[in-house]
Amino acid sequence: MALLEKKNKVKEPKKPLRLLEKVEKPVPRPPTPVLEKPSIEEEERELAVIYLQKLLRGRAIQNMMFEGKEKRLELIQELHTTHALQEDRQLLLKAEEQMTLVLRQQHDLQMHKLSSVEKHLAREEGRVLANMFDFLSKELVRLQEERKIHAFVMLAERQRRMREAEESGRRQVEERRRKEEDEIFKQVVKMQQSTIDSYLEDVILSSVENTAEEQAREEIQRMAVEINDIAYEMESRRTRLQSEEIVAELVYSFLIPEAEKMSMREKVRQSQRKHIYAAHHIIHGGTERSHAN
Repeated sequence: MALLEKKNKVKEPKKPLRLLEKVEKPVPRPPTPVLEKPSIEEEERELAVIYLQKLLRGRAIQNMMFEGKEKRLELIQELHTTHALQEDRQLLLKAEEQMTLVLRQQHDLQMHKLSSVEKHLAREEGRVLANMFDFLSKELVRLQEERKIHAFVMLAERQRRMREAEESGRRQVEERRRKEEDEIFKQVVKMQQSTIDSYLEDVILSSVENTAEEQAREEIQRMAVEINDIAYEMESRRTRLQSEEIVAELVYSFLIPEAEKMSMREKVRQSQRKHIYAAHHIIHGGTERSHAN
């Protein structure tokens, strides 16, 4: 049990050691100086003392200057005489200086004018050169553009000539093909026309023959009936002369229908020509319109 309790006992973590730290106190500040306010009497006394000091110092300097003047009076007089002798020379020097100053001013003025003229000339020269360079650059650009345009025109002209040559060759081929097609169309139209003519002629002739045959049959039947009626009527009261007349009428009746048949055929041919002409006109008009389209 003791071993079990010892095993189950949790070890406490070790606490870090704590050391004493020295707390440094700040250095005490020096006391703030205090200026005692003087009284009004003391302030007036100090101002009076300062004024007296200034007055005494000025008087001492004035006495010193007077004593120096008295000591160097002879030197001052000598300087005055020397200055009086040199007045003329000083006037000449001053005149020369003025003349030099005037000449310098004139020279400066001339230089200023010359520099202004040079600046103006340089500005004009720069403007002229700028205009000339601008004109030359524009002319160069224009010439380059003209060369480009000329090259494009030559290329377009060459392409146009090639296209015209191709179109002329194509036109010749199309013209040849059109002629061949026209010839084929004419041949076909001729064949169709001959076929239509033969067909119309066959139809009209067959219809005419059928009509003529029917009319002849009807006419023969009618005439046969009439002849029978006449024969039956004349048989009852016939003489020899009358018999001859009957024979003549029979012969005439057999010959006349053939002549009528021929005249009928001629009339049919004339009407046939009109119908054939109308059919030709219709066919040719349709073919010309189709060919034009």
